[in-house]
Amino acid sequence: MKFKKGNWKIDSRSLIRLQWTKYYPKLIVHEKFEKHVKWALRILTAVGILTCFLTFSYVTGIIITIGLFFIEQFFERTIFEYSVMIIQPFPDFEIEYDQWLTNGYFLLNPEMKDHTGYLNYFGPAYRDKDYAIKFFKYIRSWNLDEDIDDENNICISFVLEDDETYSTYLYANTERKWLKPMFTEYEKEVLVEKYGKKQQSITLQMIYWKNLRIELGMFFYKFLEQQPSNGEFFFAPFYIDGKVPVLIEELRILKTQYKLKSRSQLTPSEIEYHHM
Repeated sequence: MKFKKGNWKIDSRSLIRLQWTKYYPKLIVHEKFEKHVKWALRILTAVGILTCFLTFSYVTGIIITIGLFFIEQFFERTIFEYSVMIIQPFPDFEIEYDQWLTNGYFLLNPEMKDHTGYLNYFGPAYRDKDYAIKFFKYIRSWNLDEDIDDENNICISFVLEDDETYSTYLYANTERKWLKPMFTEYEKEVLVEKYGKKQQSITLQMIYWKNLRIELGMFFYKFLEQQPSNGEFFFAPFYIDGKVPVLIEELRILKTQYKLKSRSQLTPSEIEYHHM
């Protein structure tokens, strides 16, 4: 279940959820509800004591006792979580959402596809060259300004919509390898204070997307035909000169994968699933 708090949509599973182990379920609760669980245990204890003074048949008493025992054990095994949030730095300039006009492609002639060093290009195409450079340098920071992204730190995905459009998503990978040491370091710092509790690691970041109409003969189709989703290509920005996307080659990043799915194929574990 999801509920809204101000401008935020919060998934209740991040606060309370059941997690099945091999033989029995475990209740996982955020530490803000720790008092509620403790009070539930106290109430169960009081009910157990009270039943001792009530007259029940032998069978009924046994059933109530066993039931209370299992309920109490369920709450006794509750795992409490505390939240740690790492915030992906936001741009240090104002985001102009109308700058991303379309997508740019620079594709090889079919006879050149096997030539070493020749790769296809893809990237967002912005209205102004200066903004394209500025924003793409921000995107490069997700890959620590490196020219090769072989760990998919910068995620690119294409989602085919049901209304003859496709959506392009750009976002920093939430599994970037340098995030885990940061979470681990904080876990060590609060080891005594949060003893016995499990860390809930949260990454807060922006996701950038553009929805475009699909038309026959467009370069989007040609890119998908020529470029395997697990093959090398260059990711680089473009800017619009007249009506033509112009490549800014010096900012290119070597990529080795992108995602392509229809909207119906997405699962709740994927970022794109929760949009639109």
